[in-house]
Amino acid sequence: MLSTALATLFNGWTQTDRLMRLHTVLDAEHGANTLMAESMQAVEGISPIDDADIDIDTVAAADGTGVNQAPESIPALCGYKLEITCLSLDAHLALKELIGQLILLELQTDASRTALRPFHGYITHCDMIGANGGLARYKLTIEPWLAFLRYRRDSAIYQDMTVLDIVESIFKDYQAQGTLQPQWKLELRDPSIYPKRSLTTQYQESDLHFVMRLLAEEGLFTYFQHQGDPHSPSFGSHTLIIADHNGSFTPNAQSHIAFSQPGAVMQRDSIDRWRSVRRWHTNAIAIASWDYRTANTRTVSATSAAHSATANSSDATTLLAQDAPGAYAFENRAQGERIANNQLQAIEARNKIFTGAGTVRTLAPGTTFTLSGHSDSNDDNSDNSNNSNNSSEDNNTFVVLRVVHLAHNNFSAALQGQIAQRLGAAALDNAPSAQSAQNTEAPQNPHALYRNRIDAIRAKIAYRPATRDAHGIILHPKPTVTGQQSAIVVGPAGHMIHTDRDHRIKVQFHWQRNAEGQNGSHSRLSHPHPEGHTGAPSNAQSGTWVRVMAGIVPIAGANWGGHAVPRIGQEVLIDFIEGDIDRPIVIGTLYNGQGQADAQVNHIGQGTGAASGNAPSWFPGEKGGHSHPAVLSGIKTQAMHASQSGNGAYNQLLFDDSPGQSRVALQHHASAHQGTAELNLGILRHQSDNQRLMQTGYGFELKSQHSTALRAGQGLLIATDARPNASSSQLDTTEAQAQLEQSQQLQQSLAATAQKHNAKLKDENAAEKIPAIDHMQHSIDVIKATASGGSSNTAEGNAGGTGSVAAYSEPQLQLSSPAGIAALTPADAILSAGSTSSITAGHDINVAAQGNSSHAVKAGISLFTYGKVSNQDKPNQETGIKLHAASGTVSMQSQSDETRITADKLITVASITKDVQIAAKDHVMLTAQGAYLKLEGGNIEIHGPGAMVFKASYTEFAGPQSANHSLPELPAVLPLADRYSTQFTIKSATGKPVAEYSYSMESNEGHRYQGVTDKEGKTVRFYTPTKVKFTVRKNLKKAGSKDVPTAQRTERFNEEFEG
Repeated sequence: MLSTALATLFNGWTQTDRLMRLHTVLDAEHGANTLMAESMQAVEGISPIDDADIDIDTVAAADGTGVNQAPESIPALCGYKLEITCLSLDAHLALKELIGQLILLELQTDASRTALRPFHGYITHCDMIGANGGLARYKLTIEPWLAFLRYRRDSAIYQDMTVLDIVESIFKDYQAQGTLQPQWKLELRDPSIYPKRSLTTQYQESDLHFVMRLLAEEGLFTYFQHQGDPHSPSFGSHTLIIADHNGSFTPNAQSHIAFSQPGAVMQRDSIDRWRSVRRWHTNAIAIASWDYRTANTRTVSATSAAHSATANSSDATTLLAQDAPGAYAFENRAQGERIANNQLQAIEARNKIFTGAGTVRTLAPGTTFTLSGHSDSNDDNSDNSNNSNNSSEDNNTFVVLRVVHLAHNNFSAALQGQIAQRLGAAALDNAPSAQSAQNTEAPQNPHALYRNRIDAIRAKIAYRPATRDAHGIILHPKPTVTGQQSAIVVGPAGHMIHTDRDHRIKVQFHWQRNAEGQNGSHSRLSHPHPEGHTGAPSNAQSGTWVRVMAGIVPIAGANWGGHAVPRIGQEVLIDFIEGDIDRPIVIGTLYNGQGQADAQVNHIGQGTGAASGNAPSWFPGEKGGHSHPAVLSGIKTQAMHASQSGNGAYNQLLFDDSPGQSRVALQHHASAHQGTAELNLGILRHQSDNQRLMQTGYGFELKSQHSTALRAGQGLLIATDARPNASSSQLDTTEAQAQLEQSQQLQQSLAATAQKHNAKLKDENAAEKIPAIDHMQHSIDVIKATASGGSSNTAEGNAGGTGSVAAYSEPQLQLSSPAGIAALTPADAILSAGSTSSITAGHDINVAAQGNSSHAVKAGISLFTYGKVSNQDKPNQETGIKLHAASGTVSMQSQSDETRITADKLITVASITKDVQIAAKDHVMLTAQGAYLKLEGGNIEIHGPGAMVFKASYTEFAGPQSANHSLPELPAVLPLADRYSTQFTIKSATGKPVAEYSYSMESNEGHRYQGVTDKEGKTVRFYTPTKVKFTVRKNLKKAGSKDVPTAQRTERFNEEFEG
């Protein structure tokens, strides 16, 4: 029970006519006077509030005390904070009923007892700091709804959203949560100037810091407007104003304020202390940002108008602040210039700060007033405006940036004494922050019920929030990532890879998460934002395009460099340019999961969301073919459809560094372990995935189940002539040259001998000029050619690229082997030459055929043998030519000329079992040493210069008879086709043969041909004695159309052409 004296004092326990009136949720249950305000200290300002907005020295000077400390308990980012001590006749109030609840403090103004200044907010801290005899003192902290954003720390990404969209998305998430009633309003000159950001990341920072950081980056500032209604359940409201121009500021309720002397009696509240301070600041801004998409460094700048006006003056001083805010900090020049201008305006707004103190209770951040009666307000040149038309009203009008309030309720002296006796002095009076606030007191009135201190600038000066302090340190820094992070590659459902033209991919970080119940996220956490603006969908909507460091070979050039695009489900390693969370780059891929021992399979085949388990394809094992250390390295790709299973077709470049068994394998497999095409070097071995299997050889192996082509435009050498340590030059054909020269010499020697023995064809050249022998010399010259600029295998050639090397002068194919060459096939073999063919053997040549052997020659055939063996030990030194037929007929014909058989010695014509017949159409003559036997015209003539002897056991002379012998009919000699021929196939644009279309051909010798293609799209074949260049044109009309020549006409024209 209260004492009788105290009860008497408290009979007037009511807030009516008090300077401060407090309304809380306790009023409904305990009465309107449950809590009565005792004292109040508050700070409110245009946010983001920071030391850059407050000149401490100026504050101290304006106070006249020299105390230069700001209220330490006032946070910098929430807009306002009130600390109130209040009294209650109930010492047992439940504090939990107050915390987080709405509250309204009304401050009586000089206008009337009912014109009250409202302070609306939430109780964020409450404490009972004393109680005695039923009287209790409580301390309450009041802050706006924005303060609750400091208690939620998050990591999330926002893509393709403006800063305003992001901020509103966060604010909306706080609506209808408990008693929170967030209210905000946009006051923007042109909302369209704020671009959509491809990626904005909140990373391990509170919602409050994130929001204020984004607003500061765009030059946006905030302040609160309060409305009070003690009769509503919410007691009124407080609205966050987000603005970008001074036009959002409203005139203060006391729009005209007089400056007065301290202690002066004034009818209205006034300012009795006023001081300004001007400081040197940066007067020019330059920003440079690299943009990899345009491969250009974008530069923008902004210069103070006042500095620009005096730039040519000898007194001008340029104080340039150069900034590199990071990669692609702005999309275009307009955005960059806006950022630079915002930074410059933030600096210029602080060139001159006004600090005042007084009793004007309506002063609030974001409101303007006109000051009268102070000399500084009439100094036309005292501001930093670039407006040359400064008026007196412009110079006298100010906008409030920050207000510090200190108030005591108007208790009677007796009541204050009783309170002090029981509870001591008000808690705020002894706090360090209160000591600073007391500096607002005028020395003549140290116990005023209300005082305040303000910071202001002229209203004509564009206000922007500061982004850096006086030392250049960023005030609202973006979180800096130290080290790397891993992420999962994501893309559209059903796709194995998702990339753009420049090999950028999309990734999803492990800290991203969806709303609870949604699929796709590989995180166990749910995302707090219900709008689905980002989350972790594990598809193409997750994140922005991220560059990938060049794969395989970490080099990126103009149409050259390394390429290896990570596929959906892979885990990649992410780094961040300059530690900027919004600038990720992929620097590598990672294996994950748990690979099985002695098997390719991963224990973790598929993770949550898009994540897949990826174990190395080559690894140390223990059993079978896997039993080897980690000796395998290289590159293995995978068919796109099997990217996440790893059991499809693949290509690989494998290096096996097993001791003494090293090898290199370049392989293609059309399906798992099938359809191979391989190039193997070193110790050749079968391999299945990680298993090293049976050894198959050593050296070089090229194999394919399909076609193989080997093309060399400047010549090709295939040789088994060894070179120690693979020395010498590429086309070194020393052995082939020697062999070819020997062959040429042998052919030339034998040809000369044959010509001396009359085995010479008509019009045949000398031995060395015979075409086949001459072309052999040409081949020798071709493979002996060299090219400069290389280095031959000589001391002179080791000159750093200034020597010469063997280089074929024509693209010839050379086969050379010291131990033999075998070309074998069970089917057909074709050897064709358009010019000459030469076959030379140092010893024997055997030609054997199971069937027929046909030799067809257009000109002449010369068969010559020297006829003696080179081995003198053989008993029979003569060899010669033997033509034998074990069965069948031997037929020799000269179908249009003579046949001559000549021998130096005996000629024997014999028939073992049958007859010898000699027949001629005109006559037959046998002669030797002047005697002859002539058969002609049915007559027989016998002549002999010597004796004629007829011997017979029986002689019979009968009448005349005749016998006819049928001579074989010889074929007529037909002309052979000309040496050169050609035929064309006419195709459509798609590459298909065009049948029955007319065509025309013209040679470079002036001959013209026309015709129609056959069903295969081919022209007729044309023959010429020399090489001729043809031009073929496909006509526009199909065969059968008007004026299209027929195939018959083409054939006749071809027959007439004989050249």
